[in-house]
Order: sequence, then C-alpha cells, then structure tokens
Amino acid sequence: MRVLWFILIITSFLNANIEIFDKFRKGKSWQNEVDKFLFSDKYISFLLNNKDVKFGYYDNPTNIIICYKNKRVVDVYDFNNKLQLKHQFTNILLGKNSGDKWIEGDGKTPLGVYKLKYKLNDGNLDDFYGPLAYPTNYPNLYDNYLGKSGHGIWIHGFPKDNPNRKFDTKGCIALPNHELVKLSKLIDYKNSILIIDTNHLPQTNKQKISIILKEIFKWRYAWKYNDLKTYLSFYDDKNFKKNNKYNFQTFAKMKKFIFKHQKNKQIKFKNLKIIPYPSKDKNIYKVSFYEIFKTKHKHFEGDKILYLKLINNKISIFLEN
Repeated sequence: MRVLWFILIITSFLNANIEIFDKFRKGKSWQNEVDKFLFSDKYISFLLNNKDVKFGYYDNPTNIIICYKNKRVVDVYDFNNKLQLKHQFTNILLGKNSGDKWIEGDGKTPLGVYKLKYKLNDGNLDDFYGPLAYPTNYPNLYDNYLGKSGHGIWIHGFPKDNPNRKFDTKGCIALPNHELVKLSKLIDYKNSILIIDTNHLPQTNKQKISIILKEIFKWRYAWKYNDLKTYLSFYDDKNFKKNNKYNFQTFAKMKKFIFKHQKNKQIKFKNLKIIPYPSKDKNIYKVSFYEIFKTKHKHFEGDKILYLKLINNKISIFLEN
C-alpha cells in the first residue's frame, strides 16, 4: 500500500510540475522547489481528495472517540479517509457537576482533545475502576495555558462490587464494565484521540483545512530556509506562549539566534493531525505531528503540538510545545 501511495504521489508530482525539472536543469535547488510544492493547490488537493474532514484532518488511520457531555453518549469512529461510526455508548457516567473543568476537585468533566496515555488492566488496577482503564493526558498543554488545574481524568468502568453504579464520577468518563470491554476491542488506544464537548463537536470543512495545511507547509518552509520575518508572522505576538513559559518576544529572540546558527536544516512531518478544538471560539485548532529535525549538530525526533486560530484565512499560532 505504501509503495502504491508513493507511486501515485510521485506520478502526480511529475505530471503536474515539469517546470521544476526545467528549473533544476538551470541550476535551481531541487529540494527548494519540492518544499514549495507542498503548499501548492495541486498538492493540497491531492491530500484532501476523497477525505472526510468533518472532524478534522488525519494523515493516518485513527480511532476518534467523541464524548458528548449533555447527551451523555460516547461515539466511536474509525477514520481511514472516511468516517465510520463503529458504536454509540449511551449508558455512561460523567462528572457530578456540569460545565467545563477548571479547578482541582470541582467534580467536572473537562472539554478538550486528549490522548489515551496507556491502558491499565486487572493486575495493576483497583477493583473500583472495573476491568480496565485508560488514563488521559488532562491537563493538556492548552489546559495549562488557560490555567486549569486537576488531574486523573480517565475512561474507566464501574466498581466490580457495584456493577450497577448510578452515581456520577469526580470528572472521569465511566462505562458499564461490559461496555468498556467492548470499547477496548474497538480501538487501538495508541492511535486514538478523545474529544469531549457539550452537545456537538465543532465541525470543519475542506476549505478551512486546505487553508491550514497550506499555512502549516508555508510555516515549515520559512523555518527550514531561515526566513525569520515570515516564520514569526505565523505567530500571535500578543498571546503566544512557548511551553507555557516564554512569550513571543523571548521566543523571537531565541529563534533569531537559532536561525543564524542553523543554516542547513532537514525538517520532516509525519502523522499530521488538524483537529477543531471544543471551545467557545470556533476557530481554534490543535495541530500535531511527529517531527524529524536534523542539523549538523542537532537531531530531534518527537511529537510537536501547535494550537492556533484561523483568522481571515491565516493561521495565528498562540501556543507551542
């Protein structure tokens, strides 16, 4: 399948970009032209062809778990270019208090986008939580940015000695034990995301995703080729935080120094995700990808996360890890 995908994209690239060969013949940089091609209309159209982006853009097959708090349901989707609803769980328990979680001990289930960090089974799990559990990464980077507190938000089951439990949780999502086991068979937690919202998830469309993809690849281009002014133009100069520590001014000074001393870079993205974020502001997106960064003296591989707003067909990055 990967070989077929590679052949298709190369064929598309070659057919659409004979002018790149001409520039290469005349001594232009091949890599530079390829990097520019990534934010072309042709390449973006190729990425979005036959892809359902209602709940965001995903490079790879993903399990999307959506919890609607007001409806008290959990929908489980398989995404592989198309969305397929695998099951809806309706007998769930949530935090005993309504509203978004802000403070440790407030008894509320948070709104946001989370990953399932790992899976706990009988051998390392108290009977109170049922046969298995999935701890989430609440509070995430954006929760910390907002000043939220608390911890220990899980998807778990009902107490083994009280399988008909009716009272709500301290903020976790709880499913009857047989339902939780069914959920575990529907998902690969390592390739799953959990989205928690109120009544309905903010949906996006191909036009918005197309703009964000182009902007992300332009941001990458400016980063790779040391165009500091263009690179910094993708950031919110008033509200930006790097790792919830450094403001824009400090970040810009750091990048000025780094760009000066890291002239030649390799920057690759894999497993790109663009997810509309549950918020009163419907223009917030979480963008994540696996980054491979190489220079003569530095090599980094790991997860990169951006939070941004889409404003007037431009991205404005306000938070980055």
